[in-house]
Formats: sequence, structure tokens, C-alpha cells
Amino acid sequence: MHPLHVLLACGAATPAAAALPFSLTAVASIDAPTAIVTPPSGPDGLYVVEQVGRIWRFDPDQPDKPSLVVDLRDRVTSGGERGLLGLAFAPGYPTDPRAFVNYTYEADGQLRTRIAAYGVSADGATFDPKSEAEILAFDQPYSNHNSGSLAVGPDGMLYIGVGDGGGRGDPKGNGQDLGGWLGSILRIDVTQPPYTVPPDNPFVATEVASKPGALPEIWAYGVRNPWGMHFDRRSDGATLWFADVGQDAWEEVNRGVAGGNYGWNVMEGTHCYEARTCEKAGFVPPVAEYGHDVGHSVTGGVVYRGPSVPALDGRYVYADFVTGRFWAVPTEGGAPNLLGDTELNPSTFGVDRKGRLYVGDYRGTIWRVGP
Repeated sequence: MHPLHVLLACGAATPAAAALPFSLTAVASIDAPTAIVTPPSGPDGLYVVEQVGRIWRFDPDQPDKPSLVVDLRDRVTSGGERGLLGLAFAPGYPTDPRAFVNYTYEADGQLRTRIAAYGVSADGATFDPKSEAEILAFDQPYSNHNSGSLAVGPDGMLYIGVGDGGGRGDPKGNGQDLGGWLGSILRIDVTQPPYTVPPDNPFVATEVASKPGALPEIWAYGVRNPWGMHFDRRSDGATLWFADVGQDAWEEVNRGVAGGNYGWNVMEGTHCYEARTCEKAGFVPPVAEYGHDVGHSVTGGVVYRGPSVPALDGRYVYADFVTGRFWAVPTEGGAPNLLGDTELNPSTFGVDRKGRLYVGDYRGTIWRVGP
């Protein structure tokens, strides 16, 4: 999550709104949205995760007052970068009527992350808070860089974004440590509760992967705070897009690569972190990056395949949380282009079943992108 203190410190520098190649229409009011999710099938509706610990649902064609799906505030530790941070529906939904959430909580004074499953009602209107079944959980050494993104891939696997655990510059070296889950993207099979490790994960056969001691759940690593994961609906099933929030100088956008090392904390984007020189070989470079002269905290977006804005078709759309700037980068390769400035604090993106694009403003509004 993007820390609120960054917004307060840098908000005065947010540029005035400039003309965009699309319109923004307010469709719902929800405080501090951290995820916007559409189930793959079954009852229609957009589900919006609220950082404090609630999930809301609304009809994208009749955006009235959202209805409460579940209230988990009694178990979620929220504030700063902590809270209810991710949502994904089971790969077999609604035949498998479960949804997965990612949240932070405290146990005996220790901050932890939990990924848990909940039963979903037949009409999709409610989650049963009493049905919580823990999938996995782990300690968080600091209160920031909790990441929290969840996504189910076309392969039916659950992908989990895990931050480096916080602290300036990854002081514990978690990004490059394959012996722990922090600073990585996990990939697990949730069809057999609580989960199994897919046999084709890159570090399952460690003698083949040449990474002794690597945890088999790890799919990619070397990330700082992956915020927003998205699978392109027209991809071959292997294209995961995600943003990674930078430290002092660079924000980045990445394509997922099985077994990929994205460089943190040796690299920040394509640049050596706090070093005049470093060995860059072996790291997966970002698809796009931008410096802190134009933005301070990247918010991962989606590949747009909707009907409303043809100019964005086939482009990955993302934004900066602090400055409100929007960019798009072609999925087939090429440089990103600046779409324009807004007065929003974009915290999450989502799409509905018609391919229409939505962006959540952290200050409490869900906007739909139109022509």
C-alpha cells in the first residue's frame, strides 16, 4: 500500500488536472479502495476492497449505493500500509464458491500477513466471515511494504504479491533471499485446501534450478512492494503485469517471468541502488520506469481491452499515487506515453466483464473510464 504520510508530504505538489484522452465518471463512493475485482463467471458485480477491512459490491450498469459483502474489521489491522489489501475469486468460481483475501493482523504483538478463504453465497452478495480458512500466514518485520495483491491466472493458480517486509532499503535483504517468502511473488494451487505447490514452479526441483534452499512457493523474486497484479485477458496465459513501488528514485512496471529476479535491493528499476556500480546481469529489467521528478509511488493497472477508448486498446494503463499522472505502455513493446495529469490519488484499477476500466481514488471514489 502507498503510505498516507507520502500523500500528505507530497500532495501539495500534485499538478493541476490536464486534458486526458478519456473521461472519468464517478460510479461509487468507497473509502481507501485497495482492489477492484470482477469474478470470472457467476453473478455479475464489481467488488471493491476497503483498506479498513470491508468489501463492497455494486452493479456496474446501475451504480447505486454499494452493498456490504463482508466486514472483517474485527480481525484486520489497518492504517498506514496495513489493512485488507487483496481479493481474488477461486479459479472454479462459482462452482467452487470461495473467495481469497489478503490482510494484515496482529498476534501476540507481531504484525503478520494472512491469506484466507471465505465461503461466498450463491448470489455472490455476501461472504461468510465465520467460514474463514487460513491458506498461509507469515510475519511482517515492519509495518510497511505489505504488498497484498492477489490474482488467479489463466492457469488456475493463485498468485500472491509479497513485499520485502519494509524498512528503508530492505535492511534484511529479503528481496534476494529465496529462503523466505518476503520480496517475492508466490504461486500456489488452491484447488486442494489449504494449498499445494504446483510441480512446475521454478524452484520446486532445486537441483535443476540451482537454488538450494529456495522455497517452492516462490514464482519470482527481487521485488520491493509489488502493487497491483493483472493478467492480460488476451494473453497466451503467461503474461502477468505488475508494478513495483520504488525507494528513493525510480518506480517500475514489470512483466512476470517464472523464476525471474527483478533485482531489488541491488537494483531500483534499471539503476544500481545506492551504489556507483553493480552487476546487472541476471536481473529481469522493467518494461517501463519513471523517476521521482515526475512521480513518487506507482499504482499497478490493467491491460485495456475495452470497447470505449480504442486509443488505449492493447496498452497497460497505470498511474502514480501521489501526482495523479496516468501512463500507458504498449503490450507488444515500445515506450510508455503520458496520458495526462489528474487530481486523483489512484490506488487501484479494475475491469468489469464488458472490459470497461475503473480506477479507485484513495480519497473515496470509484471512477469509470469512458470515451
